[in-house]
Amino acid sequence: MLQYLEVARAGSWLGWVFNFGFGSVLFGVLPFERSVMILFAFSLATASVFVLNQYFDREADRENKVKSSLPVASGRITPRRTLIFSLLLVISCLILVFMANADVLPLFIVYIGLWTAYSTPPFRLKSVPVADFVISGIGAGFLPFLMGGGLSDKLISHIPSIMLGAVPLILIHSGGHIIQAVGDYEADRKTGVHTFVVRYGRKKGVIVAGLMFLIAGLSPFLYSALGLLPYKHLLLVLVLLPLSIPIIMRYVNVLKNPSTKNITNMEKTARNYGIIGVTLLWAYALLVKTAGL
Repeated sequence: MLQYLEVARAGSWLGWVFNFGFGSVLFGVLPFERSVMILFAFSLATASVFVLNQYFDREADRENKVKSSLPVASGRITPRRTLIFSLLLVISCLILVFMANADVLPLFIVYIGLWTAYSTPPFRLKSVPVADFVISGIGAGFLPFLMGGGLSDKLISHIPSIMLGAVPLILIHSGGHIIQAVGDYEADRKTGVHTFVVRYGRKKGVIVAGLMFLIAGLSPFLYSALGLLPYKHLLLVLVLLPLSIPIIMRYVNVLKNPSTKNITNMEKTARNYGIIGVTLLWAYALLVKTAGL
């Protein structure tokens, strides 16, 4: 049973759950019980995505020093059971969504379909340069945020705000995908997975990811300058700034030497400080929403 929990790789998609919760807090949620059901359904859908991806990536993962110990790559779970487990997760997810709020069912279908196309032949979008990180940005940043906002029965009226909030999320997840692809460079190149990084090189990949992170970080100031975000909310950005310093330092190391070790250190640092940052951001959004600030 522990192997099936491990293959779901929940630690890798906590940020996706945050995006979902962030959207639901900003734009209104269902009654608590139904909201919990939808959140659990989203978790099941996301777990199915990661399980399916490991099925199709098992050969490449065996060549990856970090991922070779994953349950599917190491042979602790057979490919057949992996597919069955992924399918059961999808079915359970759709049943829960239908029971809790059938209105968001189309968004869940699009979400699952997009990520299926990302991993599965003949589409295999993860092996299409540029499309690989674009799909990751949309699938991990925009869609979860939109799905969370979709719990509101007035989603259409929130579309402009959703787009403004989604842009930095898309950039962060696209950049994060590129950084991960830099770490997977050797295994992907050896097994013929033609990611953006494999096509254009690790150095360019790190630079492009850095530009995405920079634009995402500056976006609140740009929104304020354009009158789209009240200046008072920039205080939160200044509070979060110290948390980004250790991540920036790790990024500089990756820029100097994009080795697997430096990539792993950056990802760990981003995860540790990111959890604190997104918790503060989520709490602030909840405070603003409930207090009407």
